[in-house]
Amino acid sequence: MKRFITFTITLLLMLTAHAADSLRVETCQYAEKDGQPMLLDVYEVSSALSEGSEGKKPVVIFSFGGSWEFGTRKDGKEFLEDFARHGYIAVGIDYRLGIKKFKESGGTISPETFGQAYANAIRMGVEDLYSATTYVISQAERLQADTSRIVICGCSAGAINSCVAEYLLANDHPLATAMVPEGFNYAAVISCAGGIWKEGEEDVAWKHRPCPFLAYHGTADQFVPYADMRMGGGGAFGPAHFIPSLLEQQVPCLFRSFTGVDHVIALIYNNKDARAEMLSFLSRVLYKNEQISIISEETYYDRAPNLKSIIDTMKEMGIKE
Repeated sequence: MKRFITFTITLLLMLTAHAADSLRVETCQYAEKDGQPMLLDVYEVSSALSEGSEGKKPVVIFSFGGSWEFGTRKDGKEFLEDFARHGYIAVGIDYRLGIKKFKESGGTISPETFGQAYANAIRMGVEDLYSATTYVISQAERLQADTSRIVICGCSAGAINSCVAEYLLANDHPLATAMVPEGFNYAAVISCAGGIWKEGEEDVAWKHRPCPFLAYHGTADQFVPYADMRMGGGGAFGPAHFIPSLLEQQVPCLFRSFTGVDHVIALIYNNKDARAEMLSFLSRVLYKNEQISIISEETYYDRAPNLKSIIDTMKEMGIKE
């Protein structure tokens, strides 16, 4: 009996060690920008233990949040590990923090500088996301990556980078056409409290049919508009504003709207139930080609909201209406 117990314990320890070792993380330099090496982490689980791992694997690229001032690719670790265990090549990227650079160079956020400073920061973030994407494509054979199924996901600033990246691609913007392969498009966008920031007075419009969108947003978001906010020659457009235009084009969409919840919803990517929904949505649109059109109003989230308006927050930053 003692031998059996000893054997069982040894076997369990071996299996536990194997499961722990099965998750591989590889750090790579995907570009160099402004003299700065740009790094990404590739999370992958051995085929024997991952789900849906036959043949080439889909890819998810995660961009962290932090107002383009702080954060690192490690912020998405739990999210990326989960996706890797479900058969994805999960990639967490660093990107240049434009607002941090702006302030370090002596710039201050004011009504006069606000619009251009954030437009520049978003452009840098999108450029870096495109560079990371092209790096993954260049490594597709080595990684066994399915380049027709590259999903971009982000939180807050990272979600805005992701939404804008797809928006520019769908509109043949020179930044997009110069940086990604001809004919390429993302397979889906997952936005956690993100939106589209664009310059010019025109409303959001799509030259080409965009990829599927899954969006989470709180109606009381004090940083990223739930609907839209026009300012100084441009505007910020949340999912309540642009998702209806996608539905008109029969683009698969799932929009979870959280009543009375603020920007804390940006952290929903750390919620296991939300990640399960993300994985289900991607399975349905990437492999089953389902036409999903869901807009739901939720009334609960497990983080207490801080109900401040966007205007209140801008005033705290010293920016007048």
